[in-house]
Amino acid sequence: MPQHVLVALDGSEQGFAALEYSLASFPDATRTALFVVDPTTDHDATVGAADSPLDHAEDRGERVLDRAAERADECGRSLRTQLRIGTPQTEILATTTDAGVDHVVLGTHGESPITRPFLGHVSEAVVRRAPITTTVVPETVSAVRDRELPESILVPIDGSEQAEAALEYALETFPDATHTALYVQELPFDRPREDVEGTYLEDILHEHETRAEEILESATAVAEDHGTTLETETVAGKPAAEILDYAEATDADQLVVGAHGRSLAARLFTGSGAERIARRSPRTVTIVRGAPTAE
Repeated sequence: MPQHVLVALDGSEQGFAALEYSLASFPDATRTALFVVDPTTDHDATVGAADSPLDHAEDRGERVLDRAAERADECGRSLRTQLRIGTPQTEILATTTDAGVDHVVLGTHGESPITRPFLGHVSEAVVRRAPITTTVVPETVSAVRDRELPESILVPIDGSEQAEAALEYALETFPDATHTALYVQELPFDRPREDVEGTYLEDILHEHETRAEEILESATAVAEDHGTTLETETVAGKPAAEILDYAEATDADQLVVGAHGRSLAARLFTGSGAERIARRSPRTVTIVRGAPTAE
């Protein structure tokens, strides 16, 4: 469970949605809101104005942080604020080390602070390079406020330590949520089951089905250790696409995925796979880094 959460703000709607998510999801954690002043991108400063671009950018950052502090106070939550000057992704990553942060929450498709995509330039860099668990929130403030978070969580699993860590994180952090473990079979053929029966492909299919049963049984045992009921499901197809389709079909509130899994020919949760899910998902995605702690 996160102990110190860093919320990266850029003044955008999604940035404040990230704040809302952190306030609702981690009530007992230490929380820091960070605004990074990047004066080279502040096009609001007027030529000939008394304030320099740096002064103008710092003033804007302070206003954003004041608004964040006011919202935290409304929710009865504590919030530290910090303003740094530099390249956003560099300063966000540096703060995770300097402040002892163990979880980063940030919005996607925001503005930083002009109209370039936040995920494309800043969030994606943080997701790719952060050594700690990261949550990206693509939703609006109202969408986050209008439901009790989280209600349902989808955890894709593949038998790797990282996927198990993701399941452990979801169960420990959100014990009152509904949890579903999804296993995606990436079969080496594209044929209906009835066309496979009686051929050499039937043995291959049986091996994949047995593997799925073993992984899901292991996941169920982990949930039982936490005193939690776990729903399980198996689908076939390309992992990232099937995960996103299943989340859409079941209206999951959040996806919790492991990074850098090694099974299924290392294609399920390689860095690009987890990033692809975070990039495409219209729902909040948490990417968990680190293997489960040994007892």
